[in-house]
Amino acid sequence: MNLDISLINVSAHILSSFKRRNVVKYDELLNAVKNNLEKDSEEIFPYALNFLFLLNKIKYEKDKDSFILNEVK
Repeated sequence: MNLDISLINVSAHILSSFKRRNVVKYDELLNAVKNNLEKDSEEIFPYALNFLFLLNKIKYEKDKDSFILNEVK
C-alpha cells in the first residue's frame, strides 16, 4: 500500500496547485500531479477531482476545461 498515491494525498496536491491562481486547466492539474507524484497517481486523479467536487472545494468550468477553487466566504 503506497500512501503517496492515496486519494487524500492526490487531492492535497490538486489543492496546492491553486495556491498561485484560482483557475487551473485540467491538463495542467494532471501534469502537476504526475510530475509531483508517482506515475500511478494518474489513475487516482479523476477520483480525487470527484472527491474535491463533492466537498465543494472546486467547480468545473466546461467551456474553458478548467477548475475553479471555491473560496470560503
